[in-house]
Parts: sequence; structure tokens; C-alpha cells
Amino acid sequence: MKNFTYLRFTILLVFLFLYFISIAAPPNDECINAIELPVATTCNFVQYSNEGATASAGIPQPICGNYQGGDVWFKLVVPATGGVQLNANVGSMTDGVMALYLGDCTTMAVLACDDDGSPNGLMPLLEYYGLTPGSTVYIRFWGYGNNNFGTFAICAKAMNPPNNCALNNAGGCSCPTPGATDCQLLPDIIAGKHSLNDTNGWYEFSQLAANPDKGLLRLDVATANVGWGPMEVIPTNDYLCGTDTLHNFFPPSNFVCPNGAQIRRLINQKVYHKAGNSFQFELRPAGFMIYHPTHGHIHMDDWGLYTLRLRDASVADTLQWPIVNSGIKVSFCLLDLTTCSATGGDCIDAGGNVLTNSDFPNYGLGGGNYNCGNDMQGISVGKVDIYHSYLDESFVKIPYEACNGEYHVVIQIDPDNHFLEMNENNNWLSAKTNLTQQRQSNTGPYAYLFSEGGNILCNGNTMQLKASGANSFTWSTGETTQNIIINQPGKYWVRATTPCGTATSDTLEMVSNSAIPAQYKADTVCTGTQAHLFANGNNTKWYDAVTGGNLVFTGNNFTTPALTGSTTYYVANEPLPVVGSFGPAETTFSGNGYFSSSVDDYLIFNAFLPFTLKNVTVNAQNAGNLNIQLRTIYGKLISEKTVAVQVGVQEILLNMDIPAGLNLQLGIANSSVKLYCSTVASGNIGYPYKFNSIANIVGSADGDIQYSMYYNWKIEVPMATCGSVTRLAITAMVVPPDAPVITGLAPTYLHTASPVTLSAMPAGGVFSGTAVSGITFSPAVAGIGTHDITYTYTLGNCTKSTIASTTIKFDSATIHYNTEIKIINNPASNPQILITVNETGKAEWRMFNEAGQLIQKGNYTLLRGNNLITPEMQKLSHGIYLFEIKLSADNAKKIFKILR
Repeated sequence: MKNFTYLRFTILLVFLFLYFISIAAPPNDECINAIELPVATTCNFVQYSNEGATASAGIPQPICGNYQGGDVWFKLVVPATGGVQLNANVGSMTDGVMALYLGDCTTMAVLACDDDGSPNGLMPLLEYYGLTPGSTVYIRFWGYGNNNFGTFAICAKAMNPPNNCALNNAGGCSCPTPGATDCQLLPDIIAGKHSLNDTNGWYEFSQLAANPDKGLLRLDVATANVGWGPMEVIPTNDYLCGTDTLHNFFPPSNFVCPNGAQIRRLINQKVYHKAGNSFQFELRPAGFMIYHPTHGHIHMDDWGLYTLRLRDASVADTLQWPIVNSGIKVSFCLLDLTTCSATGGDCIDAGGNVLTNSDFPNYGLGGGNYNCGNDMQGISVGKVDIYHSYLDESFVKIPYEACNGEYHVVIQIDPDNHFLEMNENNNWLSAKTNLTQQRQSNTGPYAYLFSEGGNILCNGNTMQLKASGANSFTWSTGETTQNIIINQPGKYWVRATTPCGTATSDTLEMVSNSAIPAQYKADTVCTGTQAHLFANGNNTKWYDAVTGGNLVFTGNNFTTPALTGSTTYYVANEPLPVVGSFGPAETTFSGNGYFSSSVDDYLIFNAFLPFTLKNVTVNAQNAGNLNIQLRTIYGKLISEKTVAVQVGVQEILLNMDIPAGLNLQLGIANSSVKLYCSTVASGNIGYPYKFNSIANIVGSADGDIQYSMYYNWKIEVPMATCGSVTRLAITAMVVPPDAPVITGLAPTYLHTASPVTLSAMPAGGVFSGTAVSGITFSPAVAGIGTHDITYTYTLGNCTKSTIASTTIKFDSATIHYNTEIKIINNPASNPQILITVNETGKAEWRMFNEAGQLIQKGNYTLLRGNNLITPEMQKLSHGIYLFEIKLSADNAKKIFKILR
């Protein structure tokens, strides 16, 4: 019975194979055999088929409709009007796409492309104007995604241009002000609400979907020009490589900037100015364009910004609703893909009214032929460019932790306002997106607090704290916005409500980059000795400069080197580095697992602060060089590191800088080295693995049942670098080596002298010695003799002393002398007169001979006490003389007889 069943199955396969190879390709399978469509004044559908059609090679890819092959070709001769409408209708095919080409099947360019513009179901419609009458254009038709084969109908209809406004006919163009003939004709770009709205244009994928759609919300985004002039972009010959500008540069093929980045080409916006019957133009800088390798052409960089948001009922402005995640700023190729009439609602006015081609007085201005070229791009008036959901970067990543519920996607075109428009405030839209493929609602509530600047607040600065996207917020400060600005150290947290429920974040402690110690002690020492300084606090750092300088000591009690002069040190209490580990410690913790070297195996984690991933533990199946990659939530490479690993479990050094971010990925580049991944059969293997307020590992590329590759994370939060650090100045005073000097002390004093006030340099010391009390020295107390006075000076821990001597003499003024006059040594050859007086005075003397004649006289100055006077008698003759002396003080008088 089994053999019979197998035989029947084999026969069926052979039959199906013969059936499919028997389907002949249609005659217009290739461009060279295109079927010519008649162009009439009305639409006359003719039925065709793409059964058996193959992919056309060597022709530029269409720019819409997810082309995968299965195309057929038509052509037509452009009518005299220069305009044509191509419309399609369903047959057995229900979802078709077509593109309009200019060329000759060997060299072709896409003019326009449409997917669902026809009113006939999911079929295309194209209108194109400004074609050269009598020329031939080609139409490529295929089923969307090459999964729609069968019959369809198509017609070609001649169209009159909606007006005679053209690049060569400025007089036929209108100004926004009726009747004006001199005006700027600016574009007005809006985001189309027909291509993307609450029910259409978005496509949700679960976190377990296959790459490249894992966790994506893909979006169809139309950009329509509803203004009065074209949105035209002209590239310059100036390029950007990093921060360098390369002027008048012509990069060779495959040129890459020195840092490995793609080169960016600066562009100008060409602004049209109608001056009567002629045009004038202004070129103004408008950002840059970048080569897109996937598409093979140039895109306008940062043209669109997509964000996934949650509605905050307290905020009226949609653009202020909390952001759950931001998409990459999408790079667009600006071109005339379709028309306002064909897109049925992507073009609206300020009142919400749908605009068609005929509503634009300057319809088609710009030429209607903008394409994805390197020399010029743009969107003509009344034309629409569509960036479909299947194209690169046309999506927002849904966070791994998100739950099902009501979200909103917000599209902003030209978010940085590079381009000059009529209205800068209407180029956005919001679409409600009810997610159904994420975690179950009201399970696993979460609230995250991010500080991209770290946990150290530089003195005098402010810092922004950001909460993960939610419907409502309550901060520890009382604020209720998604982001807050702080200027003080402290502990911060946020409570948030999402479709998962309400949760409170980890508490983040923000610390100052430095704090002045509350208690400190300086020191004073002698020259050549060490000082002992003190400052209280944790992680006390001592420097030799008020800013910068050298770190000389860490700790509270700082003993300086031997000092020769006073030295000031600068001290601050700096934050302690945050270090630790988290994640499973053992690679075999779950009991099951496998080895992998796939780029599609990675861990998903949140970094609430920037930190350094110092080490991880891995289990390698084989030895070799391992390329570890850090990626964004979108899988874009942030950094990578190559390390050599041996077979088995080992700790590897990474020192990888991790920026703050949501759902970062830590994975591996495809290589021969295989690392162990832990698994469980079902449920959650143990997520989240947390390091409070720093980071948490929330999942893997394969969901909650797997833990990928990297175990036992050891991390360190780096110290902030602040331009100004507050430090306390503490000076170690050094006493000069010179001994103190005593001043105010005379070498001698009489024993009757009054007390003396002593002084010394430097002041502040202590005097000691006989008859010293404080700063007073008393000679009378000291007594007659020589005395030493010591001066001791103490400054801090330095004591110096010096000694000065003084002599106390007897004061003879204390003796009373009685007045006495007498002669001694008489008779003799040299008689003398001894005069004793109690006071200083004068003595008058006269000498007489025996005859009574005055022969000499004079005066003596008498000092207190004994005065010995010797009369001059050597020249006198021998004989008897009378010597008379009279004191002026008391008129005492005495006469002596002297024998010569």
C-alpha cells in the first residue's frame, strides 16, 4: 500500500512538471516584442495575460509594486497631446502593477510606476504628460510580487494637458495670488493619507518573524506636491566625508570615505520664480544626497522620519505624543511616480478635500519626468512619489517588550526643513495602528529611564532624562512629560503606563561630578618636613591644580612629601565608579542549548546609561578569531571587536563602549567560530537579567526561550569628563627656615629702669626668662647682671626659638652725695682738689700769689659724685699760693693754701 501511494505521488509530480513546462511564454514576454497599444480618445480595454511570463533582464528595476518577475511588455506612440492615460482592469489577475519607460529596450529609464491607482480593484493607473508627440514609450506590466498570474485588461487614452503651464511657457503658469504675474512658485509637500491611514498602508510583523521583517511595522508612504511649483533638487560637485567638505570633487567609482562611511553629495533646491512670461531660478542649500547601494542610485538623505507613538490624552499636538521608537530617517529617491488623480486621496487641500490633476493650475510644472537620476530629482506639481513598505528603511521597529494595543505611527516629511515650501507645517500625518502580533496586553509592564549623558551631573550643568514610550508618565519630580531636564544630583524614577500595564522604573541616582568636603584640616610644618592634611568624604581625590593637574593621592588623610615652601593642594569627593556583573554566570545554566555562528543569533538589551562592557564569558566549540558586533535596534553596526578564542568556556576581554539605547543587539558576524546558546523548550529562560538603573537583557532574536552566546557580563560605568570641577583648596603652610628675631630689647638697662615691652618677628610667639611676664621684661626684678630672654614661635607643627641677652647695671643715681671740697696731695708737686656734689653743676676757681694778685682763673664742670681737679701749677714759681673755688649750685666756697 505504501509503494502504491508513493507511485501515485510520483506520477502527480511528473504531471505537474509537464504541465508547467508546457505553458509557453507570452509573445510580449520581452521588451523587444512589446505589443503596441492603440491610443484612443476613450478607454477601450483589451484583454491580455502574463501566464508563463518570465523576468526581464538588463532593464532598470521598477520603483514600485514589489517586482519579482513575471512581466509582459506593451508600447505606444505618444499622441499629439503629449499626454496619455494607461488604465488596467481585473481578469483572473486581481493585483497588477505597471511602469512607464522611456528608451529603446537597451537603454531605458523609468518615468512612472503605479500599483493600486485604478478604481478597478488592486490594479494600476498611470497618467503622464509632457511626452514628445510621435515618440515611443514602453509599458511593463506584472502581478504584484510575481504571485499573481492570469488575464487582465489594459487601455491607452490620449490626454490633454490640464493647462499650458510648462517649463518653456512661464506665461501659462499661474501665481498663488489671482492676477499676479510676478511670484515665487514654491512646492508644498504633504504626506499622503490615502497610501497610509488607520486601516491601510501598514503591515505588522511579530518579534519571531523571519528576517528582515522581525518586529517591524512596515509602511507605505506617499509624498505629494500640492504646491504651485516643483520640488526640484540639483546636486552640486561638493561632497561630505565626515566633517570634511570636498569642493569640486569628482569621486571615482566605489569611492569610500577614509573612515569607511559613504560619501554624501551636497544638494541645492531649485526654486522657481515667475517673472511675467519667463522663469528665474534660485539655488539654495538643501542638505545632501547619498548613494544607496541596494537600489543602485542616489537618495535624498533624511527625507522622511517615521515614529511609533502612544497617545497621551492630555496632549493635543500629535507631534508631541510620546515616542515608543523612532525609525531611521528614510532616504527617498524623489521622482514623479504617479499623479494626484491616480492615487485617489494622497493629495488634499487644507480643508481635507481630495485634489485631482485638474485642481492644479500649474499641473505638471517641473516637466513630469523626474526620476531617480544622479543629475536631477524632484516631484512636479500634482505628482506623487510613493515609498512602499517593502523598500529599505520604510518601517519602524516595534520594541521587543511591546504589548498589543493601540499605537500611532507618525510620518514627518523633510523633518529638518531643508527645503523651502509654501507650508512647512502640513508635511506630516498620523495613522492609528492597532498592534495584534506582539505580547499579550496587560502582561510584562515596563518603564525605562534613560540618561544618555550618564549618571554624573557636571556642576552647574543640566541633563535630560528620557522615559521609554508610554501613554502617561509620573516622575519622582512630579513632572508628567516623557523627558525632563534636571540640574541637581539626586534619585530619580518614572512611573509609566503602556498597553502592557503600569510599572515604575529603576531608581537612577544622579551624582555630582565632585563635591567639596564638609570637614577638612590644613597643616603647618617646618621647612623640609611632611604635612598631614585631612578631608572627609568618599573617594577623596587630591590634585596639584584647581582644574586638571595631577592626581597626587586618593583618600582622606594625605601625607605630603617633604616641603620646602608653602604648597596648596585641591581636593574633591568624586563619584565612585559603578562596576558589577549581570546575566547568567554559567553557560550551561538552562541544561540545553546548541552552538551557533549565525549573525541572526543575538541578545537584545537596553542600556539605560552609557557603560563599558569589560568582559563576557563564552563557550566556543572551536578556536579562531571571533568578531563580536554591537548593533542598534535596527541591526545597524555601532562597533565591533575581534578577539581570539580557544575551545571551551572562557572569559574574554572586550572593553566595548556601549551607548545608552533601546533594544541594542550584541551578536556575532558570520564566522567559523561557533558559540554556545542556551535554550528551554518553552516559556521564559529567565529574562530580564538586570543591573539596576544601568542595563537589562530582555530577550534574544529567537525570543524568550533562548539566551544567546554572551554570559556573565562585567561592566563599568565610566566617569564623566566635566570642563569645570569644583575642588577645595587646602594649603600646607611651611614656616621659613630663618630663626625668629627679638626686637624691642636693649643691650643694657639700669637696675632702676621701667618694665620693657618685648616684640619679635614673626609675631605670635611666647617670651620666657627671668623677670619675663607675657611680653614684659622687668630690669628691676631681674637684678644686676646679664640675663637671657628666649622667644619661642610655634606655627602648626613647626616650633622655632631664639635667645637675646641684656645686661642690668647699677643705677648710681640712687646714692646721695654731701657737698665737700678738700685738697689732697698737698704739699706735693701735683696737689689735687676733690669736690663731691650731689648734682651736676659748675665750679669757678681763682688762684692768687702771696701778694694777693690774681694769676689764674677758670671753670670746671662737675658731675654728680666725686670730681678730682688738678690745678695747673707746673709753670709757677715756687712759693705759696691761694686757691679759691666756688660752687654754683649752693654757693659753697673754700680757699686753700698751696705750697709750690
